Amino acid sequence: MKTFIKVLVVTSLFFACKTEKKTPEKTPEKEIVATKEVPKQLYEINGLTHCESVVYDKKRKVYYASLIGNREKGDGSIAKVSADGKLIDSIFIKGLNDPKGIAITDDKLYVSDVTILVEADLNTGKVVHEHTNENAQFLNDVEIAKDGTVYVSDTAKSSIFALATDGTFSEWLNSEALEHPNGLLNVGNYMYVAAWGNMIGEGDNKKQSGNFLKLNMKTKEIIKVSKDTLGNLDGVQVYGKDSFLISAWNTGKIMKINTNGEVEDVLTVGRSVGDILYEPSEKILGLPMNIQSQLLIYQFQSVPVK
Repeated sequence: MKTFIKVLVVTSLFFACKTEKKTPEKTPEKEIVATKEVPKQLYEINGLTHCESVVYDKKRKVYYASLIGNREKGDGSIAKVSADGKLIDSIFIKGLNDPKGIAITDDKLYVSDVTILVEADLNTGKVVHEHTNENAQFLNDVEIAKDGTVYVSDTAKSSIFALATDGTFSEWLNSEALEHPNGLLNVGNYMYVAAWGNMIGEGDNKKQSGNFLKLNMKTKEIIKVSKDTLGNLDGVQVYGKDSFLISAWNTGKIMKINTNGEVEDVLTVGRSVGDILYEPSEKILGLPMNIQSQLLIYQFQSVPVK
């Protein structure tokens, strides 16, 4: 009888073990690490006499930078720099006087040169046309709209000029509300403006009044985007959805600003940072440094948030 009971117990234990469900082992959860985009310097190109503006030519894979020169007649130029930061030609387009803003389309480059909008051939580096208007005083940044119209800010006159596709070069808008426009950026039906501004206040409270503005290109209504003045604004580029990168010449700051006017400091370089470049496909940030006569190339990279 005892033997029978032992067999029964062992058999019961055997079947209990076989039918017992094993709890699956839990896979350790991967730790989620927060990251942020931070600009890291890739290249420093020196010897670019009073570098003011930079653009990137995707077709030819080169940068073009405007060099003011030493303000002697004809000593300004457009330099050509390789994608890996090597100077190819410091006088690719030569014979300019005081070149500033640049914009390119197809095989043409447009650059402001004091009171002249210069049009050059990118295949040859030769100037093919000079567009003038007797009302122009201090032409600065250049922007090309999708319809082919070339817009140029006149910082001294607080105006924007426009070169129509038929070759007519006229004053498109004059308004003190533009706050002496510098950088221009066309997005859809709006022109975003980085304003140089005026000096306001007295004594220790004195500051530059430059704001980030939004201009309706149909109604020409000017809306202030920034909540407070940001200084001598120079360049403006699209950064992401509803956000932009802007440069402040006097403080050397690169800032990110959204359409609600919220500002975040991104980077501070030396005083005189000019008309900046942002190439989103490679996250490249180009900073022309006027006083330093150099071009700095950065790339935004993801780093862990500490």
